[in-house]
Amino acid sequence: MLSANRLKQIQSLKTKKGRLKENLFLIEGKRSLKEYLQKSELLEQVIITDSEASQNTDLLNLCNEKKVDLTIIKAKLLKTISDTKTPSGLIGICKIDINIKEDFNSDRWLYLYKVKDPGNLGTILRTAAWFNIKNVGLSAECVDPFNTKVVRSAMGAHAYIKIHQHLNFDDFIKNNYQLFGADQNGEDCIEKSDYDKKIVLCLGGESEGFNESLKEKFNKIVSIKRVGYGESLNVAIAGSILMKDISKK
Repeated sequence: MLSANRLKQIQSLKTKKGRLKENLFLIEGKRSLKEYLQKSELLEQVIITDSEASQNTDLLNLCNEKKVDLTIIKAKLLKTISDTKTPSGLIGICKIDINIKEDFNSDRWLYLYKVKDPGNLGTILRTAAWFNIKNVGLSAECVDPFNTKVVRSAMGAHAYIKIHQHLNFDDFIKNNYQLFGADQNGEDCIEKSDYDKKIVLCLGGESEGFNESLKEKFNKIVSIKRVGYGESLNVAIAGSILMKDISKK
């Protein structure tokens, strides 16, 4: 059972204010939950409907194995918690790690500037996990990375990467990183880079891109060569192509 206070706390996690207050966020869906159960020690509770519980004994066994609190409730109650119109029947409550340290020995970083679309951010995080880019910095103007839409789009990527929301960009310069800014009008080619050096790939929001003061700090402003038709690439697609390139070493 969920107490009235616990239910109120969980419902508050659908807002940024609630997530900041509680240092918790929501995860929805079996696939994402399994990723967190297997890879993260931050998962606090799994809530599942009685009908889903009877069909997901493997997930229930994993909760017991990992000693994660498991609560079975009615579908009607779960709808009041879920942030989707058609809930999957499984929700996780996960802690936000507020004590992560910047790893400036890491060969690859991703830095996101004013990326405001939740779907784009989630896809970028999912791709970063795929290419083993474990550290992601976000400018203050980015969408909340623990927004429920971001988490759904990321498909469990949060369990594999460290997200840094209050990062001083100049720390990359102090730690001898090559700073590559992605811009459709960039004149540099990322394929001609020294992959033995530490690299930060910077992606800007589609509506604004980078401001001039940030551009001045880049070692290269890179673009993706167009061989067909189109005005521009979505930031998540462009980021995926460039992450594939910088993952080479």
